[in-house]
Amino acid sequence: MPYQAGTNFGLVLTEAWSAERCVVATDVGGLSENIDNYINGIKVPVRPESIAWGIGHLIDDPAYMQKLGKAGRRKVMEKFRWDVVTERMLGVYRKVLSGNP
Repeated sequence: MPYQAGTNFGLVLTEAWSAERCVVATDVGGLSENIDNYINGIKVPVRPESIAWGIGHLIDDPAYMQKLGKAGRRKVMEKFRWDVVTERMLGVYRKVLSGNP
């Protein structure tokens, strides 16, 4: 199912990556910002034929599909785990409270 809403962060992306699933996403919002094109997913223009091309590209190469899913999982584990996000937010709060925003 194509995700086309432009949001700040694509939760659907991290959910897919957590399950080691590859992602074909339209080039909008948080999805676009978090995908390293052809490394942990495929970004395509917001056009049905582009989405179809991305899906077809992966179906034709199951090993590549698996590689993208594993790379996505690594990114989730490095950047989006709760302990990582919590530490990042605490850093922001500390900076603001110290008067050095």
